[in-house]
Amino acid sequence: MTLLRPDDLDADEVAYRIFQVTRDRTPWRIEDVLREGRFSDDPARAERAWRVASAGYYAEQAGLVAAATLAVETEDAPLRFSLALATADEARHADAFYRYAKLVGGEPADAQETMQPLDDGLTSLPYMGRALVHTMLEGLAADEFILLGEVFAGDPLGRLYHHVRRDEIRHIAIGLNFLARETRTPSGREEWAEHAQEWHDIGIGLTGLNEVAVALATHTGREPASVQAWFHRRHRARLAAAGIHIEFQEGR
Repeated sequence: MTLLRPDDLDADEVAYRIFQVTRDRTPWRIEDVLREGRFSDDPARAERAWRVASAGYYAEQAGLVAAATLAVETEDAPLRFSLALATADEARHADAFYRYAKLVGGEPADAQETMQPLDDGLTSLPYMGRALVHTMLEGLAADEFILLGEVFAGDPLGRLYHHVRRDEIRHIAIGLNFLARETRTPSGREEWAEHAQEWHDIGIGLTGLNEVAVALATHTGREPASVQAWFHRRHRARLAAAGIHIEFQEGR
């Protein structure tokens, strides 16, 4: 294990500020969220809520493992400290989705098999590739939570998505800041130029965006193509805001 020098922690002002914002945020409590709104009396809506909350439990746990692994393996001090806080956030998220699912439908539906390709895909990548894909997944999840918040508006699950999304936005900033800094180094710039497109395509494949767009279109009354295009626009804007420009085809 490599312990990092303290003067590395605040060497980059922006990276350290992101850590401070994540460190000092006021945490929300699932007990409070469950008292917000009204649980649905519609059995079909309640089952849908149970299923998406069950999936949320496993997805957030996967995010926990990914963030913790990235924190252990990096020698970038502000990234390690920020990812440690993000790991704790993901634990809170997983527990919150578990608590909600158990309340409305019993033990969460098993979704471990759906998470395995994600884990396999991430572990096959080098560090910078994993950081990119993890950040992409956080960003697309944050966007998905906007629509799921609409679907479950008035229900405590809608409020839960609001709180989780606010945390995910900070996690996205952590990842994008690291990628922007790393690609300014000679070795990072070279690795990025050679592999970024490949990593990005792998990340898009791991999101299952086509299936997500179809499901959300069904729930929101939109066209799947318009939902997918909306995801793509927001994804491009996030990367561009960090100075990251990658080409990818619509519908991939």
